[in-house]
Amino acid sequence: MPHLMVGAFYNPQLGADLLAAPDGLIDHLAMADPPAAGDAYWPKVRERYTLLLHDYLGQLSEPLDERSIQRARSLAELYRSPWVAEHFQCLHTEDGTYNLNYVFPPLYTEEFLDRFVTNANALKQRLDQPLVMENIPGFFDVTASRIPEAQWLRRFFERTEVGFLLDLPHIWLEAHYHGVDPRSFLSDFPLERVIEVHVAGVADDRDLEGPWIAPTAPSDAMLEFMVHAVRRCTQVRAVTFDAFSPTLTSDVLFSSVQRIRQALAN
Repeated sequence: MPHLMVGAFYNPQLGADLLAAPDGLIDHLAMADPPAAGDAYWPKVRERYTLLLHDYLGQLSEPLDERSIQRARSLAELYRSPWVAEHFQCLHTEDGTYNLNYVFPPLYTEEFLDRFVTNANALKQRLDQPLVMENIPGFFDVTASRIPEAQWLRRFFERTEVGFLLDLPHIWLEAHYHGVDPRSFLSDFPLERVIEVHVAGVADDRDLEGPWIAPTAPSDAMLEFMVHAVRRCTQVRAVTFDAFSPTLTSDVLFSSVQRIRQALAN
């Protein structure tokens, strides 16, 4: 097992607890939102922890405007982030008329592949840090998609040479809703490109009437899946407990990170 940073997302309501955490428990914090002006804990959090830029930048199915690029550059500089993470996401229609409540995967077509490759390469040239891209769960089939997701991603990474942020709960959920084994499903993905791995808890969602990501501790089965994946990711540098919610408690955060460490050490 390679030496890894093990961390979590920065939840501002837990700022005091994070500053009081014992040394060696949390190596890094991923930043889902910029720090609020009134966050009294932020300056010391920035001093203590390695910070990973995991902020909403835009959707790479369209070119990012100059404002979005400068925002990404300034946040990466503020955090001193070793890499910049973005999703393979679609959030709004091309004309801007409609916005989605949750990130939606791209259509896995040649056209969308060309779009994401062109725009990711353009963004990469404007950043001072490496770019990594995170997979999005597809819990239902879209007829317009023509290329298997794993093959589409592999071709994207070959043409851009950016890193892969592997979200394991996304893989697990997609496999669950397609009725396939998650380990077999994972095996087709370009694991040699993985720089960071996300792991999280799942819980039954009332609206979805099935499991979905939740601010809860990862199950033993999810941790076993994590170990299985990390052993196959030869370039991985970080594992992040992916829970960002105002309902997250410090007990869940700290115990989850500790269990991740223990699982990786075995």
